[in-house]
Amino acid sequence: MSKTTLVTTTIRVPKFLEGVCQNARMNNREKDLSLLIVGDKKTPNEAREFCNAISDRYRIPIHFYGPEEQEKRLASYPRLLKLMPYNHGARKLVGNFIAYLENCDNLIMLDDDNFVTNHDFFGHHEIVGKETEMNLFQTPSGWFNVYEALVEENNIPFYPRGYPWSQRKVVKEVATRKRGKLKVAVNNGLVLEDPDIDAISRLFWPIRVMGMKPVFEPVFGLYPGTWSSWNNQSTALGKNVIPAFFTPPGSGRNSDIWSAYTICRLAEHMQEVVAFGYPLVHQFRNPHNLWRDLEDEMGNNKATDRFVALLRSVPLTKSTYLDSLGELLDGALAALAISRDTPEDEDSLMKTFLSEYKMWQEICLSKAA
Repeated sequence: MSKTTLVTTTIRVPKFLEGVCQNARMNNREKDLSLLIVGDKKTPNEAREFCNAISDRYRIPIHFYGPEEQEKRLASYPRLLKLMPYNHGARKLVGNFIAYLENCDNLIMLDDDNFVTNHDFFGHHEIVGKETEMNLFQTPSGWFNVYEALVEENNIPFYPRGYPWSQRKVVKEVATRKRGKLKVAVNNGLVLEDPDIDAISRLFWPIRVMGMKPVFEPVFGLYPGTWSSWNNQSTALGKNVIPAFFTPPGSGRNSDIWSAYTICRLAEHMQEVVAFGYPLVHQFRNPHNLWRDLEDEMGNNKATDRFVALLRSVPLTKSTYLDSLGELLDGALAALAISRDTPEDEDSLMKTFLSEYKMWQEICLSKAA
Protein backbone atom coordinates (compact mmCIF):
# COMPACT_ATOMS: atom_id res chain seq x y z
CA MET A 1 0.00 0.00 0.00
CA SER A 2 1.23 3.49 -0.80
CA LYS A 3 2.15 6.25 1.61
CA THR A 4 -1.22 7.99 1.11
CA THR A 5 -4.39 5.96 0.67
CA LEU A 6 -7.80 7.34 -0.21
CA VAL A 7 -10.68 5.16 1.03
CA THR A 8 -14.30 5.28 -0.04
CA THR A 9 -17.34 3.03 -0.28
CA THR A 10 -20.08 3.26 -2.85
CA ILE A 11 -23.15 1.52 -4.24
CA ARG A 12 -22.75 3.43 -7.50
CA VAL A 13 -20.25 3.68 -10.32
CA PRO A 14 -17.72 6.00 -8.62
CA LYS A 15 -17.33 8.55 -11.39
CA PHE A 16 -16.20 11.18 -8.87
CA LEU A 17 -12.86 9.34 -8.73
CA GLU A 18 -11.96 10.62 -12.19
CA GLY A 19 -11.79 14.15 -10.77
CA VAL A 20 -9.69 12.85 -7.87
CA CYS A 21 -7.20 11.28 -10.27
CA GLN A 22 -7.12 14.38 -12.48
CA ASN A 23 -6.38 16.48 -9.40
CA ALA A 24 -3.56 14.14 -8.36
CA ARG A 25 -2.02 14.31 -11.84
CA MET A 26 -2.38 18.10 -12.09
CA ASN A 27 -0.52 18.52 -8.77
CA ASN A 28 2.05 15.74 -9.34
CA ARG A 29 0.70 13.64 -6.44
CA GLU A 30 0.53 10.25 -8.21
CA LYS A 31 3.67 8.96 -6.52
CA ASP A 32 3.05 7.05 -3.27
CA LEU A 33 -0.72 7.31 -3.79
CA SER A 34 -3.33 4.57 -3.99
CA LEU A 35 -7.12 4.42 -3.90
CA LEU A 36 -9.04 1.73 -2.02
CA ILE A 37 -12.68 1.25 -3.03
CA VAL A 38 -14.95 -0.83 -0.80
CA GLY A 39 -17.85 -2.32 -2.72
CA ASP A 40 -21.10 -3.46 -1.16
CA LYS A 41 -23.74 -5.97 -2.16
CA LYS A 42 -25.63 -3.24 -4.01
CA THR A 43 -22.55 -2.00 -5.91
CA PRO A 44 -22.93 -2.64 -9.67
CA ASN A 45 -20.33 -4.66 -11.59
CA GLU A 46 -19.64 -1.57 -13.69
CA ALA A 47 -17.99 0.01 -10.64
CA ARG A 48 -15.08 -2.42 -10.78
CA GLU A 49 -14.72 -1.95 -14.53
CA PHE A 50 -14.69 1.83 -14.13
CA CYS A 51 -12.02 1.67 -11.41
CA ASN A 52 -9.81 -0.55 -13.56
CA ALA A 53 -10.19 1.80 -16.52
CA ILE A 54 -9.23 4.99 -14.68
CA SER A 55 -6.41 3.19 -12.86
CA ASP A 56 -4.92 2.38 -16.27
CA ARG A 57 -5.63 5.86 -17.61
CA TYR A 58 -3.96 7.75 -14.76
CA ARG A 59 -1.44 5.07 -13.68
CA ILE A 60 -2.65 5.26 -10.09
CA PRO A 61 -3.21 1.99 -8.20
CA ILE A 62 -6.91 1.54 -7.53
CA HIS A 63 -7.79 -1.49 -5.43
CA PHE A 64 -11.44 -2.51 -5.71
CA TYR A 65 -12.63 -4.81 -2.92
CA GLY A 66 -15.97 -6.44 -3.55
CA PRO A 67 -17.62 -8.51 -0.80
CA GLU A 68 -15.68 -11.66 -1.75
CA GLU A 69 -12.31 -9.87 -1.74
CA GLN A 70 -13.12 -8.25 1.59
CA GLU A 71 -13.96 -11.55 3.22
CA LYS A 72 -10.83 -13.18 1.79
CA ARG A 73 -8.53 -10.32 2.85
CA LEU A 74 -10.01 -10.21 6.36
CA ALA A 75 -10.40 -13.95 6.89
CA SER A 76 -8.04 -13.69 9.88
CA TYR A 77 -10.36 -11.11 11.47
CA PRO A 78 -13.75 -12.84 11.75
CA ARG A 79 -14.86 -10.52 14.58
CA LEU A 80 -14.50 -7.54 12.27
CA LEU A 81 -16.38 -9.22 9.44
CA LYS A 82 -19.20 -10.08 11.84
CA LEU A 83 -19.26 -6.55 13.24
CA MET A 84 -19.57 -4.75 9.89
CA PRO A 85 -23.00 -5.03 8.19
CA TYR A 86 -23.45 -5.02 4.43
CA ASN A 87 -25.45 -2.26 2.77
CA HIS A 88 -24.24 0.22 5.38
CA GLY A 89 -22.12 3.38 5.06
CA ALA A 90 -19.84 2.16 7.83
CA ARG A 91 -18.28 -0.31 5.39
CA LYS A 92 -15.83 2.47 4.57
CA LEU A 93 -14.14 1.40 7.80
CA VAL A 94 -13.40 -2.00 6.24
CA GLY A 95 -11.22 -0.03 3.83
CA ASN A 96 -9.62 1.84 6.72
CA PHE A 97 -8.68 -1.44 8.36
CA ILE A 98 -7.19 -2.86 5.16
CA ALA A 99 -5.14 0.33 4.77
CA TYR A 100 -4.03 -0.05 8.40
CA LEU A 101 -2.97 -3.64 7.74
CA GLU A 102 -0.90 -2.36 4.81
CA ASN A 103 0.83 0.25 7.02
CA CYS A 104 -0.62 3.28 5.28
CA ASP A 105 0.97 6.55 6.49
CA ASN A 106 -1.84 9.01 5.71
CA LEU A 107 -5.44 7.93 5.19
CA ILE A 108 -8.06 10.10 3.49
CA MET A 109 -11.75 9.25 3.63
CA LEU A 110 -14.03 10.61 0.91
CA ASP A 111 -17.75 10.18 0.23
CA ASP A 112 -19.02 9.26 -3.20
CA ASP A 113 -20.99 12.52 -3.51
CA ASN A 114 -17.92 14.69 -2.84
CA PHE A 115 -16.21 16.29 -5.83
CA VAL A 116 -12.77 17.84 -5.63
CA THR A 117 -12.19 21.50 -6.45
CA ASN A 118 -9.08 23.04 -8.02
CA HIS A 119 -7.30 22.85 -4.65
CA ASP A 120 -4.33 20.51 -4.34
CA PHE A 121 -6.49 17.86 -2.69
CA PHE A 122 -3.75 15.50 -1.53
CA GLY A 123 -1.24 18.25 -0.86
CA HIS A 124 -3.51 20.06 1.62
CA HIS A 125 -4.31 16.80 3.41
CA GLU A 126 -0.59 16.09 3.87
CA ILE A 127 -0.51 18.22 7.03
CA VAL A 128 -1.73 15.27 9.13
CA GLY A 129 0.97 13.82 11.33
CA LYS A 130 3.07 16.99 11.00
CA GLU A 131 3.62 20.04 13.16
CA THR A 132 1.87 22.85 11.32
CA GLU A 133 1.53 26.53 12.14
CA MET A 134 -2.02 27.88 11.92
CA ASN A 135 -4.62 29.96 13.71
CA LEU A 136 -5.95 28.03 16.72
CA PHE A 137 -9.35 28.77 18.25
CA GLN A 138 -10.27 28.28 21.88
CA THR A 139 -13.42 29.06 23.89
CA PRO A 140 -14.29 29.02 27.61
CA SER A 141 -17.05 26.45 27.00
CA GLY A 142 -14.75 24.11 25.10
CA TRP A 143 -16.92 24.27 21.94
CA PHE A 144 -16.45 26.10 18.64
CA ASN A 145 -18.77 25.99 15.63
CA VAL A 146 -16.34 25.37 12.76
CA TYR A 147 -19.03 26.31 10.25
CA GLU A 148 -18.51 29.92 11.32
CA ALA A 149 -15.59 29.70 8.88
CA LEU A 150 -17.98 29.29 5.93
CA VAL A 151 -19.85 31.87 3.84
CA GLU A 152 -23.52 30.98 3.46
CA GLU A 153 -25.36 32.43 0.46
CA ASN A 154 -28.00 34.21 2.59
CA ASN A 155 -25.94 34.67 5.77
CA ILE A 156 -28.00 32.02 7.59
CA PRO A 157 -26.21 30.77 10.73
CA PHE A 158 -25.85 26.99 10.85
CA TYR A 159 -24.01 24.20 12.65
CA PRO A 160 -22.40 20.92 11.62
CA ARG A 161 -24.47 17.78 12.07
CA GLY A 162 -24.43 16.47 15.61
CA TYR A 163 -23.16 19.67 17.25
CA PRO A 164 -24.53 19.65 20.82
CA TRP A 165 -27.88 21.41 20.98
CA SER A 166 -27.01 22.83 24.39
CA GLN A 167 -24.14 24.74 22.75
CA ARG A 168 -26.15 26.41 19.97
CA LYS A 169 -26.30 29.97 21.26
CA VAL A 170 -28.27 32.99 20.12
CA VAL A 171 -25.38 35.17 21.32
CA LYS A 172 -22.13 33.83 19.92
CA GLU A 173 -19.43 32.94 22.41
CA VAL A 174 -16.22 34.93 22.02
CA ALA A 175 -13.40 32.72 20.79
CA THR A 176 -9.73 33.39 21.41
CA ARG A 177 -7.56 33.17 18.30
CA LYS A 178 -3.84 32.71 18.48
CA ARG A 179 -1.09 31.55 16.17
CA GLY A 180 0.41 28.22 17.14
CA LYS A 181 2.34 25.23 15.85
CA LEU A 182 1.13 21.80 16.93
CA LYS A 183 0.98 18.34 15.40
CA VAL A 184 -2.16 17.75 13.30
CA ALA A 185 -4.05 14.58 14.18
CA VAL A 186 -6.95 15.06 11.74
CA ASN A 187 -7.68 17.38 8.83
CA ASN A 188 -11.33 17.84 7.89
CA GLY A 189 -11.73 19.44 4.47
CA LEU A 190 -14.76 21.72 4.51
CA VAL A 191 -17.63 21.44 2.04
CA LEU A 192 -19.04 23.88 -0.49
CA GLU A 193 -22.63 23.93 -1.77
CA ASP A 194 -24.43 21.41 0.48
CA PRO A 195 -22.58 20.93 3.79
CA ASP A 196 -23.24 18.24 6.38
CA ILE A 197 -25.99 19.59 8.65
CA ASP A 198 -28.75 18.03 10.75
CA ALA A 199 -31.83 16.65 9.06
CA ILE A 200 -33.98 19.01 11.14
CA SER A 201 -31.97 21.94 9.74
CA ARG A 202 -32.41 20.69 6.17
CA LEU A 203 -36.16 20.44 6.71
CA PHE A 204 -36.28 23.96 8.15
CA TRP A 205 -34.23 25.91 5.59
CA PRO A 206 -31.88 25.36 2.66
CA ILE A 207 -28.18 26.04 3.19
CA ARG A 208 -25.75 26.82 0.39
CA VAL A 209 -22.06 27.41 1.11
CA MET A 210 -20.17 29.69 -1.27
CA GLY A 211 -16.69 29.65 0.25
CA MET A 212 -14.53 30.24 3.32
CA LYS A 213 -14.02 33.50 5.19
CA PRO A 214 -10.48 34.82 4.58
CA VAL A 215 -9.57 34.96 8.29
CA PHE A 216 -9.89 31.16 8.43
CA GLU A 217 -8.15 30.31 5.16
CA PRO A 218 -6.45 28.06 4.24
CA VAL A 219 -6.62 26.02 7.42
CA PHE A 220 -7.35 26.57 11.11
CA GLY A 221 -7.37 24.35 14.16
CA LEU A 222 -9.10 23.88 17.48
CA TYR A 223 -6.75 24.25 20.42
CA PRO A 224 -6.65 21.01 22.44
CA GLY A 225 -9.67 21.00 24.74
CA THR A 226 -11.94 22.90 22.34
CA TRP A 227 -14.17 20.56 20.33
CA SER A 228 -16.53 20.60 17.36
CA SER A 229 -18.45 17.95 15.48
CA TRP A 230 -17.04 16.76 12.16
CA ASN A 231 -17.66 13.87 9.83
CA ASN A 232 -15.50 11.51 7.78
CA GLN A 233 -15.95 13.04 4.34
CA SER A 234 -12.78 14.57 2.90
CA THR A 235 -11.12 13.77 6.21
CA ALA A 236 -7.47 12.77 6.62
CA LEU A 237 -6.05 10.82 9.55
CA GLY A 238 -2.41 10.69 10.60
CA LYS A 239 -0.84 7.24 10.89
CA ASN A 240 -1.17 7.05 14.69
CA VAL A 241 -4.83 8.03 14.55
CA ILE A 242 -5.92 5.49 11.90
CA PRO A 243 -6.44 2.55 14.30
CA ALA A 244 -8.17 4.79 16.85
CA PHE A 245 -10.91 5.95 14.43
CA PHE A 246 -14.01 3.81 14.02
CA THR A 247 -17.70 4.34 13.31
CA PRO A 248 -19.71 1.75 15.26
CA PRO A 249 -22.54 0.64 12.98
CA GLY A 250 -25.11 -0.16 15.68
CA SER A 251 -25.52 3.21 17.35
CA GLY A 252 -27.45 5.55 15.08
CA ARG A 253 -26.89 7.80 12.10
CA ASN A 254 -24.72 10.20 14.13
CA SER A 255 -22.38 7.46 15.27
CA ASP A 256 -19.68 9.06 13.09
CA ILE A 257 -20.09 12.32 15.02
CA TRP A 258 -19.62 10.51 18.33
CA SER A 259 -16.48 9.01 16.77
CA ALA A 260 -15.30 12.56 16.08
CA TYR A 261 -15.86 13.49 19.74
CA THR A 262 -13.89 10.40 20.76
CA ILE A 263 -10.97 11.55 18.61
CA CYS A 264 -11.31 15.09 20.00
CA ARG A 265 -10.85 13.65 23.48
CA LEU A 266 -7.80 11.64 22.42
CA ALA A 267 -6.25 14.57 20.52
CA GLU A 268 -6.78 16.77 23.58
CA HIS A 269 -4.90 14.20 25.67
CA MET A 270 -2.08 14.01 23.11
CA GLN A 271 -1.96 17.82 22.80
CA GLU A 272 -2.59 17.62 19.05
CA VAL A 273 -4.88 19.53 16.72
CA VAL A 274 -8.02 18.74 14.75
CA ALA A 275 -7.75 21.03 11.72
CA PHE A 276 -10.38 22.34 9.27
CA GLY A 277 -10.35 24.10 5.92
CA TYR A 278 -8.58 23.24 2.67
CA PRO A 279 -8.96 21.24 0.54
CA LEU A 280 -12.54 22.34 -0.05
CA VAL A 281 -14.80 19.91 -1.91
CA HIS A 282 -18.21 20.30 -3.51
CA GLN A 283 -20.97 18.09 -2.19
CA PHE A 284 -23.83 17.29 -4.55
CA ARG A 285 -25.69 15.15 -2.08
CA ASN A 286 -27.06 11.72 -2.87
CA PRO A 287 -30.86 11.42 -2.38
CA HIS A 288 -31.96 11.11 1.26
CA ASN A 289 -35.25 10.62 3.06
CA LEU A 290 -34.94 13.54 5.48
CA TRP A 291 -37.73 12.33 7.75
CA ARG A 292 -35.96 8.99 8.15
CA ASP A 293 -32.65 10.79 8.73
CA LEU A 294 -34.34 12.88 11.41
CA GLU A 295 -35.57 9.76 13.20
CA ASP A 296 -32.14 8.13 12.92
CA GLU A 297 -30.36 11.20 14.33
CA MET A 298 -32.76 11.81 17.21
CA GLY A 299 -31.33 9.29 19.67
CA ASN A 300 -27.77 10.54 19.30
CA ASN A 301 -28.86 14.18 19.47
CA LYS A 302 -30.71 13.63 22.75
CA ALA A 303 -27.78 11.72 24.28
CA THR A 304 -24.87 13.82 22.99
CA ASP A 305 -24.51 16.08 26.03
CA ARG A 306 -24.31 13.08 28.36
CA PHE A 307 -21.98 11.30 25.96
CA VAL A 308 -19.43 14.12 25.70
CA ALA A 309 -19.58 14.68 29.46
CA LEU A 310 -18.81 10.98 29.86
CA LEU A 311 -15.80 11.22 27.52
CA ARG A 312 -14.46 14.26 29.33
CA SER A 313 -14.82 12.57 32.72
CA VAL A 314 -12.39 9.74 31.98
CA PRO A 315 -8.75 10.47 32.93
CA LEU A 316 -6.18 9.34 30.35
CA THR A 317 -2.56 8.35 30.99
CA LYS A 318 -1.45 6.24 28.02
CA SER A 319 1.03 7.52 25.44
CA THR A 320 -0.46 6.28 22.13
CA TYR A 321 -3.79 6.84 20.45
CA LEU A 322 -4.69 3.15 20.37
CA ASP A 323 -3.82 2.53 24.02
CA SER A 324 -5.52 5.76 25.12
CA LEU A 325 -8.61 4.72 23.18
CA GLY A 326 -8.78 1.48 25.15
CA GLU A 327 -8.40 3.42 28.39
CA LEU A 328 -11.14 5.85 27.36
CA LEU A 329 -13.61 3.15 26.31
CA ASP A 330 -13.01 1.05 29.42
CA GLY A 331 -13.40 4.08 31.67
CA ALA A 332 -16.58 5.23 29.94
CA LEU A 333 -18.15 1.76 30.09
CA ALA A 334 -17.27 1.48 33.79
CA ALA A 335 -18.80 4.88 34.51
CA LEU A 336 -21.98 3.96 32.66
CA ALA A 337 -22.26 0.72 34.60
CA ILE A 338 -22.62 2.60 37.89
CA SER A 339 -24.65 5.53 36.57
CA ARG A 340 -28.12 5.82 38.05
CA ASP A 341 -29.47 8.89 36.27
CA THR A 342 -29.00 7.98 32.58
CA PRO A 343 -32.27 7.35 30.70
CA GLU A 344 -32.51 3.75 29.54
CA ASP A 345 -32.56 4.54 25.82
CA GLU A 346 -29.51 6.79 26.07
CA ASP A 347 -27.69 4.28 28.25
CA SER A 348 -28.32 1.53 25.69
CA LEU A 349 -27.17 3.69 22.76
CA MET A 350 -23.95 4.72 24.50
CA LYS A 351 -23.17 1.16 25.61
CA THR A 352 -23.66 -0.10 22.07
CA PHE A 353 -21.35 2.59 20.69
CA LEU A 354 -18.64 2.02 23.31
CA SER A 355 -18.82 -1.78 23.14
CA GLU A 356 -18.57 -1.93 19.35
CA TYR A 357 -15.74 0.62 19.42
CA LYS A 358 -13.99 -1.56 22.01
CA MET A 359 -14.20 -4.55 19.64
CA TRP A 360 -12.51 -2.47 16.93
CA GLN A 361 -9.79 -1.36 19.34
CA GLU A 362 -9.09 -4.95 20.37
CA ILE A 363 -8.95 -6.06 16.73
CA CYS A 364 -6.46 -3.29 15.93
CA LEU A 365 -4.39 -4.25 18.97
CA SER A 366 -4.25 -7.84 17.71
CA LYS A 367 -2.83 -6.57 14.41
CA ALA A 368 -0.28 -4.42 16.25
CA ALA A 369 0.81 -7.47 18.26
